[in-house]
Amino acid sequence: MDFDELRRRYAEVIVSTAINLQEGEPLLIRTEVIQRKFAKVLAEAAYARGASLVSLQFSDPQLSRLRIDRTLDDHYLKFTPSHLENMYDSYMNDGWSSISLRGPEFPDIMEGADPARVGKVSRANSKVMRRFLKGISANRIAWNVCLHPTETWAAKVLGSNEDWERRIWEVLVPILRLDNDDPAGAWQVHDAELKRRCKHMNSSRYDKIHFTGPDTDLYIGMAPNRIFAGGSCVNQKGVDFLPNIPTEEIFSTPDFTRTEGFVKTTRPVEVLGTQVTGAWFRFRAGRVVEFGADTNRGMLEQYLNFDDGARTLGEVALVDSSSPIFRSGKVFYNILFDENASCHIALGNGYTDCIENGIRMSDDELEETRCNSSLVHTDFMIGSEEVSVSGVKQDGSEENIIENGIFVI
Repeated sequence: MDFDELRRRYAEVIVSTAINLQEGEPLLIRTEVIQRKFAKVLAEAAYARGASLVSLQFSDPQLSRLRIDRTLDDHYLKFTPSHLENMYDSYMNDGWSSISLRGPEFPDIMEGADPARVGKVSRANSKVMRRFLKGISANRIAWNVCLHPTETWAAKVLGSNEDWERRIWEVLVPILRLDNDDPAGAWQVHDAELKRRCKHMNSSRYDKIHFTGPDTDLYIGMAPNRIFAGGSCVNQKGVDFLPNIPTEEIFSTPDFTRTEGFVKTTRPVEVLGTQVTGAWFRFRAGRVVEFGADTNRGMLEQYLNFDDGARTLGEVALVDSSSPIFRSGKVFYNILFDENASCHIALGNGYTDCIENGIRMSDDELEETRCNSSLVHTDFMIGSEEVSVSGVKQDGSEENIIENGIFVI
């Protein structure tokens, strides 16, 4: 297996198909320092396509943990440089494309960190990024979240680092559709299937989505102006792009006041940088009123108290067991992959592009449509081969959408 050639093909898919970078556009790549080499491969692909500038923005997770552990006064954890908000505004206003490249050097770097301190840093960073992420949510620019494997992350997924590079790429290649002679064409075919499912959901106009399975009986209320989306989006320039590689979901923004019932997660989830397993939630009138977890309950509690919107839903997403990520049999300990292996819900901010005319609404208008508003958004996987999903109509009748983990629409 020629790993360098594989990376070049992957970078071409990200830049040409996912971001669909247009000639003359600048590109921002945000990633960890360990991803420097693959970021360079992405930059080469971008310049070959006509990028005017590729800017790399690196973070160091060890420094992030050091700040949380060693800062003398908790008050200092709220500090953010004043120029950052303006910098992110300029990325949006100047029409940059954005790649968020995942793949951690230290997957468990925040394990054992003080939840309250992590919460203070996360809250401060979220406020700085709020306008930028709101623009991302409204698809003002082309954006993409993708992943490039590291040895430590691969070892966590595979169980060991023995021959890790070959083994992890054997898992990733079919998921990323790089085993196809024409990966871009394969993504276009897949995109069309996601759009077909969205069309069915949008024409059905279900009043509620009902999840049933072991330890799960959950009703999620929708609103008449909701839209199911999935696959490619269109930015404000009219350019198609894929926000996620890989992507297997169709999703919408629920009415945040109408979630009722009980649900237990089926996969680990990263909450404020820490893996939480066995999380469960009880909802009443839209809000989480009881919760628990097998591990890191304290970090989950910190998340739920982040702001008023952290206890209500901003997303419901449907994924079935035919997903190549699910079929791999792996848990990836990464939300990009694990959310595309399973149906999921998100506690936190809603997607304005899943509301008719939502991207043109003011914050007050969005609240009137019962679109959740929060500084956070975290997906919790709730699907499996034992979970079924139905759509509930206004008259109370139900239609099957997923039966025992498989789409029937």
